[in-house]
Amino acid sequence: MEWRIIVPVLCLIGFLPVPGNAADNSTTNSTTNSTTAFEFNIVFHINDTFNETYSNMADNNTITLKNKIITEVSQVYTPLKNFQRFDILQFRNGSIVVDGKLYFNSSDSKPSLANLTQILNNGNFTFKLLTNLTSITEVTTTAANTSTTTQAVTTSAGIAVYNLTFKMTGNFTNDLSNMSSSAATNLTNFVVGQLDQVFKGFKSHKRTFVRQFRNGSIIVDAGVEFDKVSSPSATELAKALADGVRNGVVKLPIDTQTIQVTDSTGFTANKSPVLASMLTALWMTLASLLLSAVMH
Repeated sequence: MEWRIIVPVLCLIGFLPVPGNAADNSTTNSTTNSTTAFEFNIVFHINDTFNETYSNMADNNTITLKNKIITEVSQVYTPLKNFQRFDILQFRNGSIVVDGKLYFNSSDSKPSLANLTQILNNGNFTFKLLTNLTSITEVTTTAANTSTTTQAVTTSAGIAVYNLTFKMTGNFTNDLSNMSSSAATNLTNFVVGQLDQVFKGFKSHKRTFVRQFRNGSIIVDAGVEFDKVSSPSATELAKALADGVRNGVVKLPIDTQTIQVTDSTGFTANKSPVLASMLTALWMTLASLLLSAVMH
């Protein structure tokens, strides 16, 4: 039998490789590389007002926001050789909290948590990222194929960050929306100084800051940082602030029923003691007058 007949037969039954065969090494590698090898939970905060519709992931506005953020975040991770995709699981209140996942294949080594965090925080986005609240957690798989999370990384290693929200009696003015305005700057300094009267009582306190003011009397979105090793609970912080308002240590006209402290797990503590005494009512009035003087 001539070779021009034998060779095609051998190729057909698999003894010889066929040029361009779909089962060659390049295709095999491509299939392998498309499999997710490394997965990370990613949480970051956008300095913007949370819309209740964002809780509904099927809402058109939410879908638009989701696609926009996915596009911009994916662009900063694309230079990593084994980056596959970024996806958003949900939005939460606290400015706008984004819960998502990062996926990488095995074509390169596992990216470090610190590098992933730095890449995001250094990204150029159309939205403002609160970089001190970025958290990335590696997802590992146990022998039972049950997903578990491991070491978390935030921008400031070893720092526990709490979101703090409350409402103050007072007239909201438009310049408070601009955090660089003199009115917002003066009020920020005053609020931080008063909050620190309470929070500096915790030895692990690092700093207190204000993210924004919102309309509704005056709604304050703030944050408090502590050393993670000896950080207090959200419940302890909410109680301490409410007690400070009640006792007159904090000279802010805070409606204690609106105090909310949220920790990194998403747990929110509320503390609203009854302000029934005439002395407390008088103190709230004086605090309102003091606040008005600071703003003007």
